[in-house]
Amino acid sequence: MEIALLPASDPNYAEQLTRTNMARYYLRRNIAWDTSRFESTWAELDNFEIYWNDNRVGVMRLSYENNTMHLRDFQLCREAQGKGVGKWCLESLIQRAKQDNFANILLRVYSENPAINLYKAKGFVVISEIDSLIEMELIL
Repeated sequence: MEIALLPASDPNYAEQLTRTNMARYYLRRNIAWDTSRFESTWAELDNFEIYWNDNRVGVMRLSYENNTMHLRDFQLCREAQGKGVGKWCLESLIQRAKQDNFANILLRVYSENPAINLYKAKGFVVISEIDSLIEMELIL
């Protein structure tokens, strides 16, 4: 299995994948998708595309504050979910954060998102929960 995390070049792909994957969570919370907000964050974040066997299958978006790396968005298409791609991406992210001397990684995830199990398996712990939005942290 060949996986690569490369600088993103297509904000439309990232937005469509994110919008599709997040639709059920937004619908449940009555949140409307905001394209202009997505577009404005594109320039602010460090954006990556995930490739699996030469096929683009996801996006990962990061920001940095002091000694903290923030995983702002992590999306995989359905075909890549449950195949070890997400695990590889998180391991790669953790290695990068350690190499760059970050103290921790923070992320937020909705309480019913099955990715919580992956985050916990990689050592992330719940540090808060507000209105079913869980904040998780990995101390490096």
